[in-house]
Amino acid sequence: MPRRVLQPLLLALILAPTLAAAPAQQPKSQPKPLFSEDFESGAIDPNLWTQDVTGDAILTVQSDKAAHGKYALLVRCPAPAQRTHAFLIARNLPEPLRHHHFGRAYVFITPSVPDRHTVFITAGGAGYPHSRFFEIATSHANFQTTFTDQVDSAEDWHPGPTVPLGRWFLLEWEFNDQPDQETLWVDGQQIMDSPFTYKSTTQSTGLIGAFTEFSIGFLLRGAAPVPFDIYYDDIALDTHRLGPVK
Repeated sequence: MPRRVLQPLLLALILAPTLAAAPAQQPKSQPKPLFSEDFESGAIDPNLWTQDVTGDAILTVQSDKAAHGKYALLVRCPAPAQRTHAFLIARNLPEPLRHHHFGRAYVFITPSVPDRHTVFITAGGAGYPHSRFFEIATSHANFQTTFTDQVDSAEDWHPGPTVPLGRWFLLEWEFNDQPDQETLWVDGQQIMDSPFTYKSTTQSTGLIGAFTEFSIGFLLRGAAPVPFDIYYDDIALDTHRLGPVK
């Protein structure tokens, strides 16, 4: 065999054990959020959630429709329904989330959602709904951000763009109580940035006191003329913006 062929062959044989022994570079793992739920257990975790359901409304984990994995939460409103709700409530949120936090959820809302004020997500003090809380809601098929004070009967609300229907979308939010502000993103694009005040006093910080409870589901103000469903998947809360599921 010619010498010029032997030299590359010998070099390859010498380097082969070294290359084989070199460990493959692993991607950096993302730290788990301070609060998260992907429903992949196939059931509602009673150690994480308290259920609050009225009438014939339904909360269940199902496998027919999911954003990722096998399972997602189904929240169903039957018809006719008047001032009904179905929420999963997480109580005693971790201390770092109580004055300023970010959230994420994948959401699918059926096109039959009523042309009403419907609340999807809340965070606030203990004792909902007789408490102070922020909400992500819809009003006449548009997003609405709201600070609601059920203790002293006051609120500050802001209208937003159209809610996506009939498809999965990534909903992200920022809830801040110092000063009071709510920001929303849909599929990575900021759609709302709402400062809250007591309109009578112009107070704009500490309106909640502490976000000790977080809830997800629906509350319907008014009657549902037809049934509608909401699916939730990959819920998370943390002290920084979370972005999409990796």
